[in-house]
Amino acid sequence: MKTNPLSNIQVCILCGGKGERLRPITNKFPKPLININGVPILNYIIKHLESSGIKDLIITSGYKSNMITDYLMNNHNHLNISIVDSGDVDIIKRLLQVRKLVKDKLIVCYGDTIADVNIHNLIDFHNNNPGKISVSSYEVRSQFGLFESNHEGLINDYKEKPVLDGRINIGYFVIEKILLNELHNFNTFQEFISFCVKKSMMYNYFHNGYHITVNTINELQEAEENIDLLTNKK
Repeated sequence: MKTNPLSNIQVCILCGGKGERLRPITNKFPKPLININGVPILNYIIKHLESSGIKDLIITSGYKSNMITDYLMNNHNHLNISIVDSGDVDIIKRLLQVRKLVKDKLIVCYGDTIADVNIHNLIDFHNNNPGKISVSSYEVRSQFGLFESNHEGLINDYKEKPVLDGRINIGYFVIEKILLNELHNFNTFQEFISFCVKKSMMYNYFHNGYHITVNTINELQEAEENIDLLTNKK
């Protein structure tokens, strides 16, 4: 009988933010429970992780934590789920509070981001680089058509919503437990990430599948238009 290589991997899903840019919807619901075509964002995330063999989840809640807890207990209680209510704090504080639950390395996901990141490949990538932290990234595409001109203003090139240089952070971090012990040295998660980059201990896993992040009403509308097309691509 084959053993699941990911059966001992823990995933922390960050679900505590207020989702202020999604008001008035988030006046009633926490962002991870907002529906995209009738299905909560959190459900898409958990189903993908479960399909990869992940069964051990840590949920950091805060805003409307009771609703997150009720949803998980009523819909995903066959998984091993620990819920840590950290209140209204920065991500760094949430991760500090879950350190004691972490057995080995930890995958950290955002509770507003749906992506078909290949977890097996991500872990292999992390294990085969010398860093203590890896992050999944995605191409960034301009929302606008871009002109290029000469010094006289003559347009000599035009690109409609081109892919730009650099890539965006979509979560799916893999963090070594030993690095989690350093979190108390930082005030924000951004400070921690900047430190890891400066110390050359962070590696970039290029994700080229689908990716949806829901931060605004416009992004929610776009997700509703595209989620079925994207998630049904196999």
